Amino acid sequence: MGKRIEWVDMAKAIGMIAVVTGHAIHPLVVNSPAMSTMFSAIYWWHMPLFFIVGGFFLRPLEPNWAGVKHFLKRRIIPNIRMYLVAGGLLILASHFILAESWKYTLFYFVRLLYGGRTLNHELSIFWYMTVYIVTLLVVVMIITWVDSVPAQFFIVLMMYMAGMTYTHMSFFQYKYVPWDADIVLVAALYMLCGYYGFKYYPKIPHKALLTAAIIAMYAVLIMRKYQGMLRFSFYLKSHTIANSFLGAFIPLVLSLGVFLLSDFLTSARIFNWLMPLGVYSGAIMYMHKMIFDVVAKVDVLDHWWVQIIFGLTVPILLNILYRQFKTRIKRPKVVRE
Repeated sequence: MGKRIEWVDMAKAIGMIAVVTGHAIHPLVVNSPAMSTMFSAIYWWHMPLFFIVGGFFLRPLEPNWAGVKHFLKRRIIPNIRMYLVAGGLLILASHFILAESWKYTLFYFVRLLYGGRTLNHELSIFWYMTVYIVTLLVVVMIITWVDSVPAQFFIVLMMYMAGMTYTHMSFFQYKYVPWDADIVLVAALYMLCGYYGFKYYPKIPHKALLTAAIIAMYAVLIMRKYQGMLRFSFYLKSHTIANSFLGAFIPLVLSLGVFLLSDFLTSARIFNWLMPLGVYSGAIMYMHKMIFDVVAKVDVLDHWWVQIIFGLTVPILLNILYRQFKTRIKRPKVVRE
C-alpha cells in the first residue's frame, strides 16, 4: 500500500464531519431556518465529494477477462462483502437497540439485499455503498475501453442528462430501484471528474486566490439560501436536484474548495488532529447512525452536538480496538524450548 496523501485524508475528514453533522441536525430543520440552511448547504457537496475522491486512484484495466476478473476480486467483491457483513451486524444491533420484532429484523435482511432507499435507521447511509460499487464498475469500464477522453466525458454527461429527465424511478411494481442504481447516472460524472482532476490538481495555479473565491461563493450561496432567494436543492440519495447545471457545477466547485482548503491545512500543519477522521472514514460512515441511537437512549446526551462528537469518535475507537484484537489473535505464539 502506498503512502497516504495527507490532504486527501483531510478532505475525507471534512466530508465525514459534514455527513455526521447533516444526519445529526436533520430532525431540527423543520423548526429552525438556520439549521435548514446549514442542512441544505452541507448536502450540496458532501456526498459528491466522496464519489470524486473515489475516482482519484482509479486506473484502467488490462482490456481482457483476466484484468476484469482481477478488478472484481480486488475492488468489487471486497466492497460487497463489507456491505453485507457490516449491514448484517448493524441489523442485529438495531434489533436490540430499537427493540424491533424478530419478524421486522429478519425481513430487514431481505431489504439489505435489495438495498438503496429501502434501508433506514442504522443503515440509511448504506445507499452510498451500493451506488459507489456500481459507479466504480461503470467508470472503470469507461476509462478502460473508451480511449478518447472527450468521448469518456460525453458518455458520463449523457448519463447525467438522462438522470435529470425524471424525478423518481421505480423498478417494475416496486417503488425504488435495487441498490439505488439509477443514482449512478449522476455519480459517474463526479467520479470521472475525480479521476482526471486528481491528475491535474498539482498544476492548478493561484490556489490561495481560488480557495478564497470558492469560500466567498459558498458564503453568498448560503446567505441567499437563508434569505429564500436561492431555490437550489441537492439531495443525491432521493434524486432531488432542482437544477441540472447547478447540480453539476456547485458540487464540483465546492468539492474543489474542500480539496484546496485541505491542502492548505495539511501544509500549514493546522488541524492535523482531524486526520484520523479521514483515515477511518469508512468506519464512521458505517457506524455513526448506530451511535446516534445509542446516545439517544441517555437523555442527558441526547443533543445534536453530542451526537456529532460521539458519531465521529466512537467508530474510530472501536475500529482501533478491533484491529488491536485482530493483531493479537494473529500474532504467532513463541515456542519455548
